[in-house]
Amino acid sequence: MRYAVIGSGSCGNSYIFKTARSGFVVDNGYSFSEFRRRAEAFGFDIKDIKFIFLTHVHRDHIAGVETLSNKLGIPVFTAENLDVSQWVTKGFFKQIGIIPGQDYSLDDFSFTVFPTFHDAPDSVGYSFSMGGERVTIITDTGKTSDQMKVLAEKSDVLFLESNYCPDMLKHGPYPVWLQKRILSEYGHLSNLDALEFVKSLGCDKCRKVYLCHISDKNNTPEKVQEVFDSAPIKNIKYIICKRGIPVMGEE
Repeated sequence: MRYAVIGSGSCGNSYIFKTARSGFVVDNGYSFSEFRRRAEAFGFDIKDIKFIFLTHVHRDHIAGVETLSNKLGIPVFTAENLDVSQWVTKGFFKQIGIIPGQDYSLDDFSFTVFPTFHDAPDSVGYSFSMGGERVTIITDTGKTSDQMKVLAEKSDVLFLESNYCPDMLKHGPYPVWLQKRILSEYGHLSNLDALEFVKSLGCDKCRKVYLCHISDKNNTPEKVQEVFDSAPIKNIKYIICKRGIPVMGEE
Protein backbone atom coordinates (compact mmCIF):
# COMPACT_ATOMS: atom_id res chain seq x y z
CA MET A 1 0.00 0.00 0.00
CA ARG A 2 1.14 3.52 -0.88
CA TYR A 3 -0.64 6.72 0.04
CA ALA A 4 -0.28 10.49 0.15
CA VAL A 5 -2.09 13.59 1.27
CA ILE A 6 -2.60 15.50 -1.98
CA GLY A 7 -3.61 18.50 0.12
CA SER A 8 -5.40 19.32 3.36
CA GLY A 9 -7.12 22.45 4.64
CA SER A 10 -9.69 25.01 3.54
CA CYS A 11 -7.89 25.46 0.20
CA GLY A 12 -8.57 21.85 -0.79
CA ASN A 13 -8.59 18.30 0.52
CA SER A 14 -7.65 15.03 -1.17
CA TYR A 15 -6.02 11.70 -0.30
CA ILE A 16 -4.69 9.12 -2.76
CA PHE A 17 -4.10 5.40 -2.20
CA LYS A 18 -2.50 2.68 -4.34
CA THR A 19 -2.84 -1.04 -3.65
CA ALA A 20 -1.38 -3.96 -5.61
CA ARG A 21 -4.29 -4.04 -8.07
CA SER A 22 -6.15 -0.78 -7.60
CA GLY A 23 -6.03 2.90 -6.79
CA PHE A 24 -8.53 5.31 -5.31
CA VAL A 25 -8.99 8.85 -4.08
CA VAL A 26 -10.89 10.28 -1.12
CA ASP A 27 -12.27 13.75 -1.96
CA ASN A 28 -10.73 16.23 -4.38
CA GLY A 29 -10.84 19.96 -3.91
CA TYR A 30 -8.31 20.65 -6.69
CA SER A 31 -8.49 21.22 -10.43
CA PHE A 32 -7.67 18.23 -12.61
CA SER A 33 -4.30 19.63 -13.65
CA GLU A 34 -3.29 20.52 -10.09
CA PHE A 35 -4.42 17.14 -8.75
CA ARG A 36 -2.45 15.34 -11.46
CA ARG A 37 0.64 17.48 -10.85
CA ARG A 38 0.59 16.74 -7.13
CA ALA A 39 -0.11 13.02 -7.57
CA GLU A 40 2.60 12.53 -10.21
CA ALA A 41 5.13 14.43 -8.09
CA PHE A 42 4.84 11.55 -5.59
CA GLY A 43 5.03 8.87 -8.26
CA PHE A 44 1.32 8.06 -8.60
CA ASP A 45 -0.09 7.36 -12.06
CA ILE A 46 -3.61 8.75 -12.28
CA LYS A 47 -4.46 5.97 -14.76
CA ASP A 48 -4.37 3.60 -11.77
CA ILE A 49 -7.25 5.43 -10.05
CA LYS A 50 -10.44 3.37 -10.30
CA PHE A 51 -12.67 4.91 -7.63
CA ILE A 52 -13.38 8.19 -5.84
CA PHE A 53 -14.89 8.36 -2.35
CA LEU A 54 -16.64 11.58 -1.31
CA THR A 55 -17.01 12.52 2.36
CA HIS A 56 -19.28 15.56 1.91
CA VAL A 57 -20.24 18.37 -0.43
CA HIS A 58 -18.32 21.37 0.93
CA ARG A 59 -16.35 22.96 -1.87
CA ASP A 60 -12.89 22.22 -0.47
CA HIS A 61 -13.75 18.50 -0.77
CA ILE A 62 -15.94 18.27 -3.87
CA ALA A 63 -14.73 21.05 -6.20
CA GLY A 64 -12.54 18.77 -8.35
CA VAL A 65 -14.46 15.51 -8.01
CA GLU A 66 -16.76 15.96 -10.99
CA THR A 67 -13.95 16.68 -13.45
CA LEU A 68 -11.74 13.90 -12.08
CA SER A 69 -14.60 11.39 -12.29
CA ASN A 70 -15.52 12.31 -15.87
CA LYS A 71 -12.00 12.63 -17.26
CA LEU A 72 -10.98 9.24 -15.84
CA GLY A 73 -14.39 7.61 -16.39
CA ILE A 74 -14.62 6.33 -12.82
CA PRO A 75 -17.44 6.15 -10.25
CA VAL A 76 -17.88 8.28 -7.16
CA PHE A 77 -19.05 6.63 -3.95
CA THR A 78 -21.20 8.79 -1.69
CA ALA A 79 -23.68 8.33 1.15
CA GLU A 80 -26.72 6.56 -0.26
CA ASN A 81 -29.17 9.48 -0.28
CA LEU A 82 -26.78 12.30 -1.12
CA ASP A 83 -28.06 14.63 -3.87
CA VAL A 84 -25.04 16.37 -5.40
CA SER A 85 -26.96 18.31 -8.06
CA GLN A 86 -26.47 21.64 -6.28
CA TRP A 87 -22.69 21.23 -6.21
CA VAL A 88 -21.84 19.83 -9.63
CA THR A 89 -22.55 21.03 -13.17
CA LYS A 90 -23.22 17.93 -15.26
CA GLY A 91 -22.91 15.11 -12.73
CA PHE A 92 -20.36 12.40 -12.07
CA PHE A 93 -19.43 9.69 -14.56
CA LYS A 94 -21.35 7.43 -12.17
CA GLN A 95 -22.55 7.90 -8.59
CA ILE A 96 -22.81 4.86 -6.32
CA GLY A 97 -24.67 5.19 -3.02
CA ILE A 98 -23.36 3.34 0.02
CA ILE A 99 -24.92 2.87 3.43
CA PRO A 100 -23.16 4.04 6.62
CA GLY A 101 -22.50 1.14 8.97
CA GLN A 102 -22.06 -1.44 6.22
CA ASP A 103 -18.90 -3.12 4.95
CA TYR A 104 -17.96 -3.29 1.26
CA SER A 105 -15.28 -4.93 -0.90
CA LEU A 106 -13.70 -3.70 -4.15
CA ASP A 107 -10.77 -5.26 -6.01
CA ASP A 108 -8.14 -6.01 -3.35
CA PHE A 109 -9.44 -3.78 -0.55
CA SER A 110 -12.49 -3.45 1.66
CA PHE A 111 -14.00 -0.47 3.43
CA THR A 112 -16.48 0.67 6.03
CA VAL A 113 -18.41 3.93 5.79
CA PHE A 114 -19.55 5.76 8.92
CA PRO A 115 -21.51 8.96 9.63
CA THR A 116 -19.70 12.12 10.67
CA PHE A 117 -21.15 15.16 12.43
CA HIS A 118 -20.87 18.16 10.13
CA ASP A 119 -23.08 20.87 8.70
CA ALA A 120 -23.27 19.21 5.31
CA PRO A 121 -25.93 16.72 4.19
CA ASP A 122 -25.13 13.01 4.59
CA SER A 123 -21.49 13.59 5.56
CA VAL A 124 -19.44 10.42 6.11
CA GLY A 125 -15.97 9.10 6.83
CA TYR A 126 -14.19 5.96 5.63
CA SER A 127 -12.06 3.16 7.00
CA PHE A 128 -10.12 1.10 4.43
CA SER A 129 -8.49 -2.30 4.84
CA MET A 130 -5.81 -3.10 2.24
CA GLY A 131 -2.57 -4.99 2.05
CA GLY A 132 -2.96 -6.21 5.61
CA GLU A 133 -3.28 -2.67 6.96
CA ARG A 134 -6.21 -0.44 7.92
CA VAL A 135 -6.40 3.30 7.30
CA THR A 136 -9.18 5.47 8.76
CA ILE A 137 -10.05 9.05 7.82
CA ILE A 138 -11.86 11.15 10.44
CA THR A 139 -12.16 14.81 9.46
CA ASP A 140 -14.87 17.47 9.23
CA THR A 141 -16.80 16.38 12.29
CA GLY A 142 -17.80 18.37 15.35
CA LYS A 143 -17.58 15.35 17.62
CA THR A 144 -16.43 11.75 17.56
CA SER A 145 -18.45 8.57 18.08
CA ASP A 146 -17.97 5.10 19.49
CA GLN A 147 -17.88 3.74 15.94
CA MET A 148 -15.06 6.10 15.03
CA LYS A 149 -13.15 4.99 18.10
CA VAL A 150 -13.59 1.29 17.32
CA LEU A 151 -12.38 1.77 13.75
CA ALA A 152 -9.46 3.97 14.83
CA GLU A 153 -8.39 1.33 17.35
CA LYS A 154 -8.23 -1.22 14.53
CA SER A 155 -6.20 1.10 12.30
CA ASP A 156 -2.50 1.18 11.56
CA VAL A 157 -2.74 4.72 10.17
CA LEU A 158 -5.21 7.42 11.20
CA PHE A 159 -5.98 10.67 9.40
CA LEU A 160 -7.51 12.89 12.06
CA GLU A 161 -8.79 16.44 11.97
CA SER A 162 -7.03 18.96 14.21
CA ASN A 163 -8.78 22.02 12.84
CA TYR A 164 -8.57 24.90 15.29
CA CYS A 165 -7.05 26.40 18.40
CA PRO A 166 -9.94 27.69 20.59
CA ASP A 167 -8.00 30.77 21.70
CA MET A 168 -7.11 31.74 18.12
CA LEU A 169 -10.72 31.16 17.05
CA LYS A 170 -12.05 33.34 19.88
CA HIS A 171 -9.70 36.23 19.11
CA GLY A 172 -9.50 35.77 15.34
CA PRO A 173 -11.27 37.42 12.39
CA TYR A 174 -14.31 35.14 12.23
CA PRO A 175 -17.72 36.61 13.21
CA VAL A 176 -19.46 35.15 16.26
CA TRP A 177 -21.95 33.13 14.20
CA LEU A 178 -19.12 31.40 12.35
CA GLN A 179 -17.21 30.75 15.57
CA LYS A 180 -20.32 29.07 16.97
CA ARG A 181 -20.64 26.93 13.86
CA ILE A 182 -17.04 25.70 14.17
CA LEU A 183 -17.42 25.06 17.92
CA SER A 184 -20.70 23.18 17.54
CA GLU A 185 -21.25 19.42 17.41
CA TYR A 186 -21.59 19.83 13.64
CA GLY A 187 -18.43 21.87 13.14
CA HIS A 188 -14.83 20.75 13.53
CA LEU A 189 -12.48 19.11 16.03
CA SER A 190 -10.06 21.32 17.94
CA ASN A 191 -6.44 20.43 18.63
CA LEU A 192 -7.41 19.29 22.14
CA ASP A 193 -10.36 17.29 20.79
CA ALA A 194 -7.96 15.46 18.49
CA LEU A 195 -5.50 14.78 21.31
CA GLU A 196 -8.22 13.49 23.64
CA PHE A 197 -9.50 11.18 20.92
CA VAL A 198 -6.06 9.67 20.36
CA LYS A 199 -5.57 9.32 24.11
CA SER A 200 -8.88 7.43 24.34
CA LEU A 201 -7.78 4.69 21.96
CA GLY A 202 -7.33 1.49 23.91
CA CYS A 203 -4.76 -0.38 21.84
CA ASP A 204 -1.24 -0.17 20.47
CA LYS A 205 -2.10 -0.89 16.82
CA CYS A 206 -2.26 2.70 15.58
CA ARG A 207 1.32 3.76 14.85
CA LYS A 208 0.89 6.92 12.76
CA VAL A 209 -1.54 9.82 13.05
CA TYR A 210 -1.72 12.43 10.32
CA LEU A 211 -3.16 15.63 11.79
CA CYS A 212 -5.22 17.21 9.02
CA HIS A 213 -7.51 20.04 7.97
CA ILE A 214 -5.61 22.67 9.96
CA SER A 215 -7.35 26.05 9.74
CA ASP A 216 -5.48 28.89 8.06
CA LYS A 217 -7.07 31.57 10.26
CA ASN A 218 -7.62 29.77 13.56
CA ASN A 219 -4.66 27.42 13.95
CA THR A 220 -1.00 26.89 13.13
CA PRO A 221 1.18 23.78 12.88
CA GLU A 222 3.06 25.12 15.89
CA LYS A 223 -0.16 25.22 17.95
CA VAL A 224 -0.92 21.63 16.96
CA GLN A 225 2.60 20.54 17.89
CA GLU A 226 2.36 22.31 21.24
CA VAL A 227 -0.84 20.49 22.21
CA PHE A 228 0.42 17.05 21.20
CA ASP A 229 3.80 17.64 22.86
CA SER A 230 1.95 18.37 26.12
CA ALA A 231 0.83 14.75 26.46
CA PRO A 232 3.01 12.53 24.25
CA ILE A 233 1.65 9.06 23.59
CA LYS A 234 4.18 6.25 23.41
CA ASN A 235 4.76 4.52 20.06
CA ILE A 236 2.61 6.91 18.01
CA LYS A 237 4.21 9.15 15.42
CA TYR A 238 2.41 12.39 14.54
CA ILE A 239 2.69 13.96 11.11
CA ILE A 240 1.26 17.48 10.90
CA CYS A 241 -0.20 18.22 7.46
CA LYS A 242 0.42 21.88 6.78
CA ARG A 243 -2.32 23.73 4.94
CA GLY A 244 -2.32 22.90 1.25
CA ILE A 245 1.07 21.20 1.23
CA PRO A 246 1.25 17.62 -0.12
CA VAL A 247 2.58 14.96 2.24
CA MET A 248 3.88 11.58 1.10
CA GLY A 249 2.77 8.69 3.29
CA GLU A 250 5.50 7.08 5.34
CA GLU A 251 6.15 3.35 5.27
